[in-house]
This record gives sequence, C-alpha cells and structure tokens, in this order.
Amino acid sequence: MVLELLSTGIPGLDELLKGGIRKTNSVLIAGVPGSGKTVFGMHYIYEGAQRGEPGLFISYEESEASIVEYAESFNMPYTQLIQKGLVTALSIPLVGKIVTFAPIIDMIRKNKIQRVFLDSISLFEFVDSMSSMSFRREIIEFIRIMKDMGVTLMASSEKKIANIDVIEYGAQDFLFQGLILLTKVRKGASFERCINISKMRGQSHQLGIYPFAIDEQGVQVYSKQLPFSLIERGEL
Repeated sequence: MVLELLSTGIPGLDELLKGGIRKTNSVLIAGVPGSGKTVFGMHYIYEGAQRGEPGLFISYEESEASIVEYAESFNMPYTQLIQKGLVTALSIPLVGKIVTFAPIIDMIRKNKIQRVFLDSISLFEFVDSMSSMSFRREIIEFIRIMKDMGVTLMASSEKKIANIDVIEYGAQDFLFQGLILLTKVRKGASFERCINISKMRGQSHQLGIYPFAIDEQGVQVYSKQLPFSLIERGEL
C-alpha cells in the first residue's frame, strides 16, 4: 500500500520524515518555551492552504489577530488565506469558561478542514476535570474524532527539560502517533536549536539529532548537518 504523506512545508523536515506526515495521523511537537513549536504549526497550516487543504489553527494563549500577525511576520500571508477560506484562526480564552470541543468539531465539518494545529494540548486540561486520567481520555477521544473526520492533527506540548538525553516523557507523548522533540542545546555563550523525530508510527523516518534555525522566513531544518553544539561536547 502506498502511503499518502502530507508535506509539513518546513524545508528539511520532510526529508527527515521521508516525504511528510502520514495522512490522518496525529503528531505532537514537544519542546521547551521558545523552541519554535508555534512556528512549526504555522508552517504546517500554511503549507496545507497552499495545496488547497483548508486548515484550522487553534490557540488558547493568543488572539486571532495575534496569530495572524505572528504568521505574517514570517511571510506567511494568513490574512489572504483566511479571506479565501483556506485558513481559520481560532482563539479559545480559558478564563471563566468551560471548554467543549463540540463547536470546534462543527467548525471543522462546516469548513471542510483537513489540517488542524492545536497550540497547545494544555487545552485538554480545561475540558473536564484536571485528573491525569481525564486528561488522557480527552486527548484520545479528540485524536479519534480527528482521524474519523479525515483530519491530520498536529499539536504542541511543553517540556520542562531541554536536554534531549534526559527528556521526561509525559502520558500525552505516548498517545499521539508521532512525536517530534525540539530542544535548545548550549553552544558556548548561546544556544543551538535541535530537532529529533522520536517516533512516527506507520512510516520510516530519520532518527538522528539535527540543527534547525528560525529567521524571517520561518523554520529551516538542516537535514544533512550535525549540531555543532553536540560535536563540541563530544556527544556525536
């Protein structure tokens, strides 16, 4: 059977994924604050829109205007794509509200959404009680619904530790079919951004640690290079 893979729109990342993300899979982008998770998601939604695949970007931290402004700072014209119905930016404020996914699911169905980026899965903590079992149950159910609707889901998650050798995996890391880790490794007086594809169920992928950068064009993954920070420390 030939796999149907969706491009992430991130230079170098599709090469590590050997073509992209398997359609209807769920992928978690996990990393410390400032590691680039949100920008990865913006690329993913933007790439789909360019290919005629409507996308939904959900945030509980940023307003719709902030989402659009941030995307356009990386030359991704979200305003135009929103006007064309190819991108939907949704802000879900959590203060004083009980979050339910019913309106989101209705929006996905109405707008024929094919790609969803959820920034971040902490939103699930506000759907039901704060128990870990409830948290996992809500994630599993949302992933199932997205798959049944033919949606390819990407979400972000916070990590407390940047060192890729001592990553503490949370329950959510095991619930998604794919897990991509973003880290910042000390390089002298600064830091170098690194990426590792920890798992991608149902497809082969590169297993190494690779450097990436974020500039005015967004994310660039250097799939043919080794992180200088790890070479200098003798870890590669």
